[in-house]
Amino acid sequence: MNDKSGFQDKLVAFSSAIGNNRYLLSLRDGFMVAFPATMFGSIMVILQNLPTTLGLDLPKPFMDFLNNFFGPIGNATMNVTALFVCFGVAYQLAGRYKQEKLFAGAIALSSFLMLLPVGSDKTSGSFFGISQLGAQGMFVAIIVAIVSTEIYCRISAANIVIKMPDSVPPMVAQSFVAIIPGAAPLFLFNLIRYGFTFTKYGNAVDFVYKILQQPLMGLGGTLPAVLVAVFATQFFWWFGIHGTLLVNSIIDPIMSSLALQNYEAYKNGATHLPHIISTTFMGVFVNQGMQLGISIVFAFFLARSTRMKQTMRLVFAPAIFNVSEPMTYGLPVVLNPILFVPWVLAPLASTTLSYFTIASGLVPRPTGATVVWTTPIFIAGWLGTGSIRGGILQLVDVVVMTLIWIPFIKALDNRWYKDELNPNLDEAEKDAL
Repeated sequence: MNDKSGFQDKLVAFSSAIGNNRYLLSLRDGFMVAFPATMFGSIMVILQNLPTTLGLDLPKPFMDFLNNFFGPIGNATMNVTALFVCFGVAYQLAGRYKQEKLFAGAIALSSFLMLLPVGSDKTSGSFFGISQLGAQGMFVAIIVAIVSTEIYCRISAANIVIKMPDSVPPMVAQSFVAIIPGAAPLFLFNLIRYGFTFTKYGNAVDFVYKILQQPLMGLGGTLPAVLVAVFATQFFWWFGIHGTLLVNSIIDPIMSSLALQNYEAYKNGATHLPHIISTTFMGVFVNQGMQLGISIVFAFFLARSTRMKQTMRLVFAPAIFNVSEPMTYGLPVVLNPILFVPWVLAPLASTTLSYFTIASGLVPRPTGATVVWTTPIFIAGWLGTGSIRGGILQLVDVVVMTLIWIPFIKALDNRWYKDELNPNLDEAEKDAL
């Protein structure tokens, strides 16, 4: 008992260290800055490609209208996600240092743009490549945001600033205060930019993408890596720790980059998207609908105990929108030894089944679209893949996960039923019944 308690204490301490890490928290919250724009962009690209998805052969003028009307939206939303993330991570990190968030975000964004190669032609003049503002520049944006904000905040905290008289308006005075803390990271990244002009890569973005980001994306986009992430998520949740937040704060940069590459290919009409695994895959095919299937089966069919029926009827409505807490803490799943195996095994099974079904070509690869996690099953699968087959796969996943859960929930239900019939018996006597 003491060994179990000691392990649990160590796990809680470890998860708390991760959960309270300012960089991971800033990364998690910084990505959310991009969410409204990317959600809108995802919906628009689905509408743009809806005739193709439905197999409709519409007149060319109408298809040209759809492409001209909806097409540019992606360039202002999904394809510039690195800009949102850079500003968002810096903004959040500066807030955790109790420094000026807005200026820190602006300095980080400027530092990131400084590292981007600038192209030029006679028609457009100077320009940034759109690909490096999205998936290709994601890791650089994150690194720059953290380093730039660290420098900015440390100089600000040391009070190495230009102070204006009290008569100067506060916003103007604060702008002067930010000059020296902002100049330091800008100068540093200009040195880095200049240094890379003497390398074979030419710029920091291409260097990081080829040396760091591509290998990590290759590793993170594999089924074994995803299964490890899913296992860790469920394992932490079983101990009552928000595993989704912990794990996603680590894997989101990789998964988001994979999703953006799929989105770009899908938007351009590619018939074969580059990746199966991405944020879209993780959000749609890992354990969506698990609680819904269980709640339906036990609320209306299999439960014998009144307690199980009532619990599952309470779980049912939130489960339609993938809200898991009523089941996680209501049964409870947390620290319940009877339910540990299905809690971990069911999402691993749905992940594996979905991966091989998509790899076989029976279901299209996820488009990279941002699908809100509360989107009900079938609809989420349809939106995530741009095909009704994605919705059908979700339904199959729910059936498989529910079948895995049934014997374990049934065992718990039987115990509760015995409790209700014989409330005065001890545990040994109940087990003997």
